[in-house]
Amino acid sequence: PMASALAGSGLTVLAVDLPGHDLAAHQEPFVSIAQVAEQVAAEIVARGLTRVMLWGHSSGAAPAIETARRLTERGVRVTRVFIGAQLLGTADERGAAVAELTALGDAEIAARLTADSGYTELAELNEAHAEHIGAAYRHDCVAAHRYLRAALQSAPPKLAAPLTVVVAADDPHTAGATERHRDWLLLADQVELHELTDGGHYFPRTRPAEAARAVLRSAVPLATS
Repeated sequence: PMASALAGSGLTVLAVDLPGHDLAAHQEPFVSIAQVAEQVAAEIVARGLTRVMLWGHSSGAAPAIETARRLTERGVRVTRVFIGAQLLGTADERGAAVAELTALGDAEIAARLTADSGYTELAELNEAHAEHIGAAYRHDCVAAHRYLRAALQSAPPKLAAPLTVVVAADDPHTAGATERHRDWLLLADQVELHELTDGGHYFPRTRPAEAARAVLRSAVPLATS
């Protein structure tokens, strides 16, 4: 929905298809954040793109940050990184989240997601497919928690690109974002907040036009520079 909302804006929208997440190719293994970032960066360079913006939503924040680092190393100008529905938190919080997720089975995770407004379509899948999505969810979240916990513990070099934290005011996962979004200053010199009035955790789907405006607000000056 968010890509549709950006249609006609002059921006080309490219999405990342994560290995192991296609239900039709369930034997395909999941891969690490480093592998995802490396492949995405290589494909962007191969396309001849010299200037991009990146959006990482929720657990996707971690691969977006790592991709930004690798693109910068390759001479691609990352003009902005958008972090959707994610606050940095603390290393202890990240570790506790890993412990909680690794203690749950695929079916348990799928059941939790089925009850979540962002994953209503899970109820229509057979048990095996639902459990595969549960496994993919665990993999993505655990990888992101571990990546960001390592960043919190080591304070790596900061991103060259400015960072925009995009949240919905009614998302309990990002409560307190008005103050807590500044925690991302650990990873970027420039951090700003863009808050939607509502939309929950999955606002690119529930409020696509409003989410698109967060991108366009930053993209318009680029078109005239």
